[in-house]
Amino acid sequence: MNDYYKNCAFPKPETKKKGREKVSEETYNIVFNACKGRCVLMDENCKGWLELHHIDGRGPGLTDNPLNCVMLCDYHHDMVVHGNLKKYRPILRKISEDIYGSI
Repeated sequence: MNDYYKNCAFPKPETKKKGREKVSEETYNIVFNACKGRCVLMDENCKGWLELHHIDGRGPGLTDNPLNCVMLCDYHHDMVVHGNLKKYRPILRKISEDIYGSI
């Protein structure tokens, strides 16, 4: 395991937020394996749980679409969701294209 992940636990225990459509186990596994079980923004700040992140949000055709999903550690998930989503969205789209273009 990469040193960046020495303090990480995988995957995060499942929690379902009220009113949200649940991601299928199949989609989760596709995304987890495509991202090689690591945060796609991997750097020295990676820590915590690994989470599935929806690049363009959830909704019809998006919630269970692996092309709309990447894995992020808690740290980066918080940065993306609560920090500057507009800054990260194009970066995550490009990463997603690179990942899924190769499988």
